[in-house]
Order: sequence, then structure tokens, then C-alpha cells
Amino acid sequence: MRHRDDNKRIALLDATIAQVAEHGFSGTSVARIAKAANLSPATLYIYFADKDALLKEAFLYVSDQLIEVAVEHFLRGQDVREGMRLEWHALFRMGIAQPELFRYHETFTHSSWMTADLQARNEHEAAVLMNAFEDAKREGLIKPVAFSLLETFVYRPIYHLVQRTLQGSFIADDTHIDQAFEMAWDAVALCKKPSPKQP
Repeated sequence: MRHRDDNKRIALLDATIAQVAEHGFSGTSVARIAKAANLSPATLYIYFADKDALLKEAFLYVSDQLIEVAVEHFLRGQDVREGMRLEWHALFRMGIAQPELFRYHETFTHSSWMTADLQARNEHEAAVLMNAFEDAKREGLIKPVAFSLLETFVYRPIYHLVQRTLQGSFIADDTHIDQAFEMAWDAVALCKKPSPKQP
């Protein structure tokens, strides 16, 4: 159970995520966030030095939730491919149930607030996944490319298809999610070319 003060901090983070998802960074003021959290702006400054600090902390709060779900489901798989498939389904369902989390993460990632330090911090938190990618490279299961490329083809399609689902242009049943995952897997899997036929 959270302490009372922690409840206020979490309320401010949740309000930040919801407000940014609805109004964007420029349209989200400290006063708007405090009001949405049913707290005063003065209370907000007890927990966060300024708006920038609050936005960054909200990003880490969202990232930790996404990483936790991803790692938990990845570890249920019997191999890297099955782990990724389970992870894909879990993140997809999370994105549909809590679209504001995905929207905030996506918006922040492409903003001037995103830094190499924040990226490195998240990769450290997702060490299980990072290590699995490296192992899969060494085993010849996936292409030996930079993580940024793997991330783009493995995870970014989820964001796009979640948005399509919310707009009603993609049916997010298990069959369609599996089809989408297969396409993402094919993009990163190391395809072994058949040996040339001997004359």
C-alpha cells in the first residue's frame, strides 16, 4: 500500500500522462496537471522541481510499466521467438486498454526531452530483453544489427497498429496480432540462404 505522499506523486504522474495525451506538451500546463490531479500547483512543486522534471519522471513511470509487462511475458516463452510473440500480445492489449500510456511514450520519445541518458536508463531496466537480443544474434537467430534497428521493426509496429485499432481500421484479435507479429519477426529474423546447387 502506498504512503499518502506517494499517492499524490502518482496522481500527478497519472494526470500528466492523461493531459499530455489529450493536449500535447505545449497545451499542458502545470496548473492544468495539478487541477486534473485535484491538487494545488504548490503541491506539485513539492514533488517536482519544474515542468521538465515532471515530464521526464512521467516518461520513466510509463517506461517502467511497459518494460515490466514486456519482460514478464517474454520470460514465459520457451525461446526468443515465442517470448517475443507473447510480449507482443501483452503490449498490444496494454496499448488498447491504456492508450494514454502509449501516446505519452511515443510523444516523449520524439520530443526534445528525450536524451541518450534516458534511453540508456531504459535499456538498463530492460536488460533481460537486451541480453536476449544479443544472445539471439550470437546464435544466428536474428540479424546482427544495432538495437535501434531491431526496436524499430519489432516494437514500433505495435504503436501504429494500436492506433489503427483505436481508430477502427484494424481488428485486434489474436489471429491478426499473430499475423502482424510474424511480419515483424520476419523483418529481424536471420534468413539462411540455401546452399547453391552443385553442377
